[in-house]
Amino acid sequence: MAPLTISIIGGLDADLIMVADRIPNPGESILANKHIEALGGKGANSAVATHRACHKRPVQDEEEADTQRLMEPKNIEKSSTALEKAATNDESEDNIQVKMIGAQLITELNENGIDATGVVTVPNTRSSVCFVTVENGTGENRCIFTKGATATWKKEDFMKPEDLGNGMRPDLVVAQMDIDKDVIETMIETAGKAGIDFCLKAASATPIKEHLYRYLTHLIVNESEAAIMSGQNEEEVDRSTWWIIAQYFLKHGVKNVVITLGANGAFFATMTQSGRCPAYDVKVVDTTGAGDTFTGAYASDYLRQKAQGKWDIMAAVIRSNKAAAKTIQRVGAQTGIPWADEIDKIPRRVKFFETQRSRSAPSQPSIFEWCYSSVRNEKGTPGREKFASVENSLMMPSKR
Repeated sequence: MAPLTISIIGGLDADLIMVADRIPNPGESILANKHIEALGGKGANSAVATHRACHKRPVQDEEEADTQRLMEPKNIEKSSTALEKAATNDESEDNIQVKMIGAQLITELNENGIDATGVVTVPNTRSSVCFVTVENGTGENRCIFTKGATATWKKEDFMKPEDLGNGMRPDLVVAQMDIDKDVIETMIETAGKAGIDFCLKAASATPIKEHLYRYLTHLIVNESEAAIMSGQNEEEVDRSTWWIIAQYFLKHGVKNVVITLGANGAFFATMTQSGRCPAYDVKVVDTTGAGDTFTGAYASDYLRQKAQGKWDIMAAVIRSNKAAAKTIQRVGAQTGIPWADEIDKIPRRVKFFETQRSRSAPSQPSIFEWCYSSVRNEKGTPGREKFASVENSLMMPSKR
């Protein structure tokens, strides 16, 4: 049977990483403890994470794959051995292939088993460069990047369903917003009208046209991105407003909403259920690429479940939390991205929280609407307290 295909559309870049005891203040210069150059880019990170999340680590790579690959001059040709290895699946692995639609830095993708035939080298244009500062101890980072070759994409490049998969119709498209807004909106509309599932990780966040939300199967945002996409103030995004923000997207037609919460895990919502899955308690070294890893693991789990005729968003979020927890234990966006067997070795948390929307009394406001109204109708602290009390009364430890 032909494999299902996930098409990752995005950029590839060279990450220039500085690790220091703290992030410098404006106008301040400080000495870094470490400097690393590595392959990155939201598109490339997501492609590597998506592929690894549904494949076991190749036996011959167990030692060398853990070593940070420094950026060295390489022959930019397809690695036939890597592609053949990627095409030969173990029976226990998911029959899913990952296609990268991007620009330049191809060899590293091939070595990760990713079909990079859709990656284009743009003449007289360089790939994106991302400057990353990482705070030693907390692992928190600051990133600033250029679009590079991805800025050359035009709306006309994605007008047909086959354009989304380099000449073939993909089963799922994953894209982030490191692409011009009008181009990403064209991708979403082309996929939606063709009935192709679309997963948007809204980073760097820019609000899209409201009528396009109905074409999104999945929307993944962190708290600041959630605020930007929904028109909220970032300071107001907290436990009391996750519901409100998720409802905004759901009411506009998004099928599945995930808000990643860093150390607090991730909040998920559909029209029938919602809840929060806590993060895993690990030593944080570098948070760079955590969101990309979460997105890749989530995308592969969705397609795996869909192939089995089911969809459990909570299970996908739990597995994605596991993948992100592995990533942040190493420096560099791609160094720590785990393979499927590494993710599955992490035990499932005994305790997590879930809320279920009421279906039994259609004449009554649903849990979702009730919580939303509690905040909407009572301003200030009283409303927040009422919201919290309603939420806490409904969020129960799962027995699953």
